[in-house]
Amino acid sequence: MEISRKEMKEYIKNIYKRLDSVSPVDFDCGQLCGEVCCVYDEDENNPEELAIYLLPGEELMYEDSDSFELYYIDAKEIKYPHSWKDKIYLVKCINPPKCNRNIRPIQCRTFPLIPHISKNGKFHLILDETEFPYKCAIVNNNIKLNNDFISETYDVWKKLIQNQLVYDLIDMDSRTRDNRNANYEIII
Repeated sequence: MEISRKEMKEYIKNIYKRLDSVSPVDFDCGQLCGEVCCVYDEDENNPEELAIYLLPGEELMYEDSDSFELYYIDAKEIKYPHSWKDKIYLVKCINPPKCNRNIRPIQCRTFPLIPHISKNGKFHLILDETEFPYKCAIVNNNIKLNNDFISETYDVWKKLIQNQLVYDLIDMDSRTRDNRNANYEIII
């Protein structure tokens, strides 16, 4: 059964609403680091703009945005699961950190947690310890995450991976971590 654009946009809005009801910590973690995850890397010798990959359908939230630039790359151009045959959408904040937080991407809303599927197929949330051009104060300082944030994030990702494309992407990322023998902390 094909889902309409309107239904998909409502689905994403519902995910956003659920994630807006919780917060990783009881304070503005951006004040610890100067909102480093929302701003550009300011290394003038190697300027890099931070962009976020979107999940399928999430691009609908950014079609008329004044805060984010929406663009795409062809799935064949990067290492993505074979099931992803079309465009892969990305967004970047036009005026960081003054972007519209109401439409920030799912990956921003669930950070510093990311989904992981173990080799035996069990779904987990782990701390995102990917190498970024910045340091996350929550991860680096081992700040305890709110239980309601962990629980809601788990439930949302559990729902999201019911989409085969999302599942394939999370599975691919999980196998990449496992193949690198990456250490990661299972949160739930």
